[in-house]
Amino acid sequence: MYPAIVVTVMCGIGVLMLVYVVPTLVSTFNELKVPLPLSTKAIIAVSSFLLNYFWALPFIILALALGVFFMLQSPAARKVFDVIVLKIPVISTMVKKTNAARTARTLSSLVGAGVEIMDSLAITEEVLQNHYYKEVLAQARRDVEKGEPISAIFVRNPDLYPSLVGEMMSVGEETGKLSEMLLRLAVFYENEVAAATKDLSTVIEPVLMVVIGTAVGFFAISMIQPLYSVVGTF
Repeated sequence: MYPAIVVTVMCGIGVLMLVYVVPTLVSTFNELKVPLPLSTKAIIAVSSFLLNYFWALPFIILALALGVFFMLQSPAARKVFDVIVLKIPVISTMVKKTNAARTARTLSSLVGAGVEIMDSLAITEEVLQNHYYKEVLAQARRDVEKGEPISAIFVRNPDLYPSLVGEMMSVGEETGKLSEMLLRLAVFYENEVAAATKDLSTVIEPVLMVVIGTAVGFFAISMIQPLYSVVGTF
């Protein structure tokens, strides 16, 4: 919520400056016949678009949002999105731990309640959102049908599930305490995700400050530079 609020406020202030501040400066530039750099021309072009088509802005935002929403509904786009999420530094680690915790928690609850293992795997597959994690659970069901242990598929996918998941599940199968081991895994990775989220929230603030400072600096330099060039001619 914090970064969302900051970014929203920043965008709102940016729109107000483009609508009310930039046109005033543009009229000054036109009177003085100042040569404009490319960055200034880009800001003026955006400002002109907002002034002339301000009424269309909500429709453009809505169309973009709907376009992204419907695009993500297609399996191909969903796969691309899932791959990107798994490749982003920091985020990918949290995604892996979150899915490990969700898988362990769901399987532990179902197995502990006496649900058949095949049904438990099928239900867990539906709980997971990422396409590649769903494939692991689907393959787990096929492997179990062939007589392989549940842990085998998790051991073979260290790029998706941390190695600890497969190892603990293997121990649980050997000792007959699969549900208990899965519960321990769930608690462990839920705590890991909570700690990582807390750390990430402390990092977000300085990153946002850098982003905001860069945006403000770009705007200020782009709009003040032409004025300085005029002053330098006198």
